[in-house]
Amino acid sequence: MSGIFGGILYEYICVIFLCVIFQIIMVKKEHKSGHKYNLKHFIWVYVFFVYLMLVFMCTGAGTLHDLFFAIKENELISFATINLVPFDAASGGIFEHIENIIMFMPLGFLLPLIWKEFKSVKKVVTAGFLFSIVIELSQLLNIRDTDIDDLLMNTIGAFLGLLIFCLFKKLFKNKKEVEELDETKLSFLARHEAAFYLILSFASVFLFYNEFLFGI
Repeated sequence: MSGIFGGILYEYICVIFLCVIFQIIMVKKEHKSGHKYNLKHFIWVYVFFVYLMLVFMCTGAGTLHDLFFAIKENELISFATINLVPFDAASGGIFEHIENIIMFMPLGFLLPLIWKEFKSVKKVVTAGFLFSIVIELSQLLNIRDTDIDDLLMNTIGAFLGLLIFCLFKKLFKNKKEVEELDETKLSFLARHEAAFYLILSFASVFLFYNEFLFGI
């Protein structure tokens, strides 16, 4: 049990390591400009990090360790493991497609919940697509199959997550309108906080995570 907990904690630290460094720099910069973040924002951000960790665990994203191991074992990356034919017979069945959709629905829900700029369908779908394609390509490093169906289902999942967010917003809309921050007053880092977290969380896992360290 302690080994499993240690492994999960280790992966979570890997996910947030570069994100926390970015966060400290961003918050200090915003404080100098007179913008104070509330605790609720960061509680949701760290929930978002937990979700990202679960995605990396479920997808088996490739890491630098995987690349070094492949080179050491002379296991060259095989592009034959890339399937570019949608709904090909070699792809996973309907249940795997549903699993991929469900896995990315929280992304489409959490992005607009935490960051108001992601209440745009275009931004949520683009984020889901790009985040998914980076994970899919990284799987070439650990000799896992990279499938266009996974990319499509993940993107659909992000879109459906946004629809669920919009539904919840209509059902539980507060009568009092909360005054939103003028984004023109935010720094570049703060305006693109979510994008930096997605990029840095993957980069952090890629650079520091070793799946064999805790035997999980």
